[in-house]
Parts: sequence; structure tokens; C-alpha cells
Amino acid sequence: MNCFDCATNALRPVQAVAVAACARCGAGMCRTHVHITSDPLPGVPNPPPRPEARRLTCDVCHTAERAAAGLA
Repeated sequence: MNCFDCATNALRPVQAVAVAACARCGAGMCRTHVHITSDPLPGVPNPPPRPEARRLTCDVCHTAERAAAGLA
């Protein structure tokens, strides 16, 4: 699979290999376009510290989610 954002860039279309798929839209992403954030696991309020799950998103979904959360 190739990176969707690289392949659809009109200014510089390239065929970069995808290393992940977006958790929201499923688009393939290369190392340049992947955003890695934490995804807190559901559970008890105020749990003891524990590792959080990873959540991988593309540029478009990452930007949209940050805007929806008021973090743009």
C-alpha cells in the first residue's frame, strides 16, 4: 500500500510506502504523514498510571479532530 497523502499531492506526487493506516478514515500513511497520539483506555476514573494505547491518524483526520476538540 502507498501513502494516500503523498500520492494525491498535486505539487509533488510520489509513491511513498505506507507504514500505517489511519484509525479514522483508513487511508495509508507514510512516516511523514502519520500522527501518533495516545488513546486512553476506558476504565476506572483516576486509575493508577498505566501505558496508553497508540492511535494513528492521517494529516486530515488529525487536523479535524484537533479542531473539533478546540485545539486547532
